[in-house]
Amino acid sequence: MNLQPIGVVRSGYHERKKVPRLGGAASVEIDPKFADGLHRWEKHSHLWVLVWLDKAERDVLQVIPRGISERTEDNLHGVFSVRSPVRPNPIGMTLARIAGVDGRRIDFDRLDFMDGTPVIDLKPYFLSRDAVFAAKNEQIGKPASREALRESLGMQAFNFHGEDHRDLELAADMFTEFRAGLLDYIEPAKLEIVVPLERPVLADAFMGMARVTPGRNTLRFGAGNTVKISSETASVEFELTEGGYRRGG
Repeated sequence: MNLQPIGVVRSGYHERKKVPRLGGAASVEIDPKFADGLHRWEKHSHLWVLVWLDKAERDVLQVIPRGISERTEDNLHGVFSVRSPVRPNPIGMTLARIAGVDGRRIDFDRLDFMDGTPVIDLKPYFLSRDAVFAAKNEQIGKPASREALRESLGMQAFNFHGEDHRDLELAADMFTEFRAGLLDYIEPAKLEIVVPLERPVLADAFMGMARVTPGRNTLRFGAGNTVKISSETASVEFELTEGGYRRGG
């Protein structure tokens, strides 16, 4: 196999531990000899960025994932079941939104790679084959903090709806309060959510964050100004107000 870098990551993060978990604004500089490969990039809004994690270990096959505090045998995961940088071939992969292109430099909304990381490929994200809304994952570890959970949920809500909207923030705040306050950060296996019929962006947000849908009867529409979130073990109602919401029972 002949692997050659096509470019390099440029970001403000020079140590792996300082890279935000969900990444931060960064760029990829394409080597001049591969610049023609960007022809007609404007057909796509998102790209898969594949890199070579040149500082990662390559001789470890089982790890304790980030977010799991107890370092026991029961918590070991094979590297092929997690996104750990430690793996036989340390290929990193992140889906990122293109924020702009200036010549050979591509700016992205967020990349979770250090400055100077070699880029080995860019591939377009295709809605027709990459979007699997019905996919399922069992939770691995817990968010590092309430703020980390809120950031992740907000990103998921935005990625589903596609435009900034106040109701995306409200939904992320409510769902964070539900999961952090009532479920100890656990991602519930079963959820039922009711949103007001007149607030469709709230519906989009919860579809993106919780994978609920009207077709499976896990997302329903109601009258009034109440959002209700229920799992197998907990339930809460939020009354929507002019400035935000109030938590009920």
